[in-house]
Amino acid sequence: MADKTDKTMKNALRIVLQTLINLIIILLLVQVFSYAYNFSYKIFTDNCMNPNSREEVRFEIKPDSSTMEIVEDLVDCGLVQDKYVMLAKVYLSSYHGKMMPGTYILSPSMTQEEIMKVITGTSDKEETTE
Repeated sequence: MADKTDKTMKNALRIVLQTLINLIIILLLVQVFSYAYNFSYKIFTDNCMNPNSREEVRFEIKPDSSTMEIVEDLVDCGLVQDKYVMLAKVYLSSYHGKMMPGTYILSPSMTQEEIMKVITGTSDKEETTE
């Protein structure tokens, strides 16, 4: 009788543990897919830091700056919110490798697309001094 009870308890414990492990795996998958969706959403929408801002920021790109350095500087200046989203946007766009050195007047009210147009020279909103 004791053997049968022990066996039943072991089976019940195994089922409970398997269920808990499966629930944890499902929750992790939901979190990963949620993060991936939010990241993708941010990449394919055009947002700005502060649409009501009238502030102008002087932004300089040095001649041998990498794309990562430029994006980090944009984040430091408060022009872009997430450097990884901006990096993905740059690499997925036609602007990759076209950022020109110079000094630009940018604003937190500009969208990421507008910022990329200005710093690649495809917009008339730039002020370049070299």
